[in-house]
Amino acid sequence: MRYYRYTLDDLKKSSDRKLFTYISFFAGGGGSSAGYKLAGGDCLFVNEFQQVAVDTYLANWPDTPHICGDIKKVTGQQIMEMTGLKVGELDILDGSPPCPPFSMSGTKKKGWNKEKTAYGMKQQNIEDLTWEMIRIAGEMKPKVIICENVKGLTMDYARDHLNRMVADFETLGYSTTYKVLNGIHFGVPQKRQRVFIVSVRNDVLDDIGMPWMLISSLFPEPVKEEPTLEDAIGDLRLDNENSVEAYELCETMKKSAKYKWLKRLPKNPDKVVSVGDDVVGPWYDKVIAHRKKMGKSIPEAKHSFYQSRRVPWNQASHTLSEQGLMTSLAVHLHVEEDRVYTTKEAKRIMTLPEDYILTGTLNEKLARVGLMVAPMMMKYLAESIYEKVLQKYHKKMVDKTLSACYNKL
Repeated sequence: MRYYRYTLDDLKKSSDRKLFTYISFFAGGGGSSAGYKLAGGDCLFVNEFQQVAVDTYLANWPDTPHICGDIKKVTGQQIMEMTGLKVGELDILDGSPPCPPFSMSGTKKKGWNKEKTAYGMKQQNIEDLTWEMIRIAGEMKPKVIICENVKGLTMDYARDHLNRMVADFETLGYSTTYKVLNGIHFGVPQKRQRVFIVSVRNDVLDDIGMPWMLISSLFPEPVKEEPTLEDAIGDLRLDNENSVEAYELCETMKKSAKYKWLKRLPKNPDKVVSVGDDVVGPWYDKVIAHRKKMGKSIPEAKHSFYQSRRVPWNQASHTLSEQGLMTSLAVHLHVEEDRVYTTKEAKRIMTLPEDYILTGTLNEKLARVGLMVAPMMMKYLAESIYEKVLQKYHKKMVDKTLSACYNKL
């Protein structure tokens, strides 16, 4: 099956297996958690700064121990007291630090080491939050650390940041590997490239007999069949609930300064068609004025990020993004209609559960989806790491305990 549909109940059944434990930082609306739960993970704690994201997370998993607040004020000891964990017991510490400084669709290097605003919070460097997560990892000593971020983190302008991450993990006693994975190879109907950084505690590697130079083998093998938009959302053309929201979006889009160009794009194309940067005109000026008003970063020049695209049914979507799903920017256009994707379509394209609850306004719901880690990408990675590391380590520890008990007899 090229596209896998599932529900929150399916997630609960899978998570109830409790194959491994995990905690998540920068948890957002729960995309990575959905992936871990699909792989059999048991969530013990999450941390997220944005209340609107926490609202979405708790709407789906209301009993999750959590702290909604600045990670700088969170300590490993605090988490261990909340969860009953001891140093070294946690299986996976997960985190997807804010990516604007590294994003291929953002301003990249511009503004580094200058005051920025993220989620309404002024701070010197958004990227510095990475070190807060690493600080907590040093306090809790999880067996495995997994970080997800945009592909731009591997580029030259961000390489020093990535190298420092690897060095800091090494100082804490971990061996680290990283790789750019494409969602289309792991059941996601998107050409979504993300870098995954995996660090394994050295004593864990020793116990399972895995040399550090082989940890690159922890990444999953790509699946053969690549899902398309037809696989993911084709049936929603006949969905009444989806049609109501689609109509609302169509009417909203007509008020956009960009609409007169969007409606010229061929519908149901046999190849990708787009409205390029050369026709943004006064619309682009309005976008810049709005971003200035909201205190957001301003690109140095028109960027392909603002390029609206219509993708054919037999292909996967381009990378869904927070801004791209908003009606004002309208980067991700429906195959047959002059609008962005509905929340139901966006959830499918991001591989979220069918009945996943999104909170907030329509634009906030769409933006929340664009910010998430694609669950199916995390599922495949977590399953691979469990099979190749954690399952073997758990068995080794059980065998040691049984041997110790036997020797006492």
